[in-house]
Amino acid sequence: MTGLKQMALLDAQRSPPAWLRRLLETNFFEKCSDHPEAWRSTRSAGCCNFFCTACASRALCSRCLGDHAGHEIIQIRKSSSHCLVKVEDLRHLLNVSLVQTYIINGAPAVFLDERSMSGKGKKPGAETECEECGRGLQDAGSLFCSLGCKVRSIKSRPAPCSVVRFYV
Repeated sequence: MTGLKQMALLDAQRSPPAWLRRLLETNFFEKCSDHPEAWRSTRSAGCCNFFCTACASRALCSRCLGDHAGHEIIQIRKSSSHCLVKVEDLRHLLNVSLVQTYIINGAPAVFLDERSMSGKGKKPGAETECEECGRGLQDAGSLFCSLGCKVRSIKSRPAPCSVVRFYV
């Protein structure tokens, strides 16, 4: 039987850090309100594609980063109009196990939010489905298609659940 102390530890490990919910709610790749003169409609120059986990307040542009020296900054990238983060940028902050990784520009990455499914049912060749949204997953060891689905699944799982952890 699991002791109360161990149950409390497991519950703490499965709770997402406070900044993660804010990261998932943030709109990225928009014009920076503090530096509108830096805006360019091409590429990511002048748009907000960084997030400070210490402040967890809003998306930041590259010019905003000076105000966050010494803070943990995550760079958000885009692939097929969806926001993602390289696994190496998150690995020391967050346990991304059980989330499907994708190779983007030669590096493993995870999507922030679920992506809509084209067509009906599982993607051809998919081994398993995301436990939250049902999207087909290529990696049989994954349970979720995105960090957002992993966070949402915590609400529906009975505590304590040692399978789903957010802390390394």
